[in-house]
Amino acid sequence: MNDHFPLRRARGGRVLCGLLVCAALLAACTGATAKDRGWTIHDPQWSALPQSTAQATAARTRAMAIARALGIRGEPSAVRRERDMMAGIDYDLVEFLSAAGESAQMRLDPETHAPISVVRLGPPDPSEPAVVNASNAAGRARAVAQSLGLPAGAEPSSVKWDDAFGAWAVSWTRSIDGHPALGDGVEVDLTRGGRVKAVTATTTPSAPAPANPIPSERAAELATAIATERAWTAKPDYARGDPELVWVRANNFWEPAKPDAPEALLRLAWSVRFSFVAIAGDEPHVIVLWFSAADGSVLGGNETA
Repeated sequence: MNDHFPLRRARGGRVLCGLLVCAALLAACTGATAKDRGWTIHDPQWSALPQSTAQATAARTRAMAIARALGIRGEPSAVRRERDMMAGIDYDLVEFLSAAGESAQMRLDPETHAPISVVRLGPPDPSEPAVVNASNAAGRARAVAQSLGLPAGAEPSSVKWDDAFGAWAVSWTRSIDGHPALGDGVEVDLTRGGRVKAVTATTTPSAPAPANPIPSERAAELATAIATERAWTAKPDYARGDPELVWVRANNFWEPAKPDAPEALLRLAWSVRFSFVAIAGDEPHVIVLWFSAADGSVLGGNETA
């Protein structure tokens, strides 16, 4: 898991202010074009949005309450309303910096002020006593999620140690009509010492489920046809999993000409997992394809090298 936002330091001076205004306007104009044709890596990552004093005050008040609940020290920065051009979401950004140099960043929903992401920057404190482990991480993370009003059921979808992040990652996958929404849900990351390293909450709008979805047998046929055409079936240790219904954001994995950002809406799809040895002596290569539950077209997927 990576820090979502680099710290942006305030800069003064008429020339710099003028440049920043021009940059914001350019980003907004470019962003409108990106919205029409789909975001690419050449487009701005974010765009500044207007915000009233009342809106900023409400966001700042909520940010301070969240910070105190999570043990984040320091005073909040000025609130900045922005749009994540790649993800297609708006948020209020607040940064915290303590006298000891500790820093954190927070994204809040502009309408509800619910946390979208909270990230405590910097490495974990090695002097913290190890009080969080595999057996109690879920309970501690659930308490954090519930204190912020985020949905966290009795049993998390995953509990694992993230060595790169230096924290226990506890996640709850969002479900729509009984089917998982990939990438959506709540995750709470706790250091061994029990400090909240990060909290993320993702709820993507979804398209209506198809009235008459294709059966799993049809998805299996389509998957086998592709595997045969691509000669995956002839590879050592070839295997194909059974189709599973999931909600996905279509991406450009199968069609690279599509925009670099996934679609803004979740769509119901049959997910099929393939594995085979691509090069003798290597670990199995895994490819996942998503077939639209509406018409069987490939919505995208992912792979491991």
